[in-house]
Amino acid sequence: MFRSLRNWLSFKVILAGIVFAVFVFAVLLAILWSARAYTITQTPASALLNIVVAPTQTVPAPVMTSTPTMEPTSPHGEPLPSGDIEIGEYVQVTGTGGDGLRLHTTARVSSEVHYIAIEAQVFLVKDGPIDADGYLWWLLNDPYNDNEVGWGVSNYLSVVVTP
Repeated sequence: MFRSLRNWLSFKVILAGIVFAVFVFAVLLAILWSARAYTITQTPASALLNIVVAPTQTVPAPVMTSTPTMEPTSPHGEPLPSGDIEIGEYVQVTGTGGDGLRLHTTARVSSEVHYIAIEAQVFLVKDGPIDADGYLWWLLNDPYNDNEVGWGVSNYLSVVVTP
């Protein structure tokens, strides 16, 4: 067994192994040398300094008096009085002071509020009028959303020529 091992470990085999190891080491060293990181020279940065002046006392704004101007007129004309409402016309919610118009499920003050229409919202009149609880009620339907429908009082409606 030692003889066969001695044949394998001859001087030529050991020398070939060393040459091969040196060659592999040289290849790995060449790869690492080519893949090394390049250093970027950086120039020293200079700091920018902005000096902000301290606030001074604010001078009050002069009081402007408003001068009356003419209101622009709508190309569709003025809204008609609420007494001229008819079925099939478009009406606009007005005069609620931003609170909106409550649209009820039935033409009664005590009925459930189904929807609250915002100021300037336009509706199509579907039915009415019904005189109940001291108000004149109209069935209103949003032309863009069929879920927004209900009975509203005419006190906060004005007819519009074109929605």
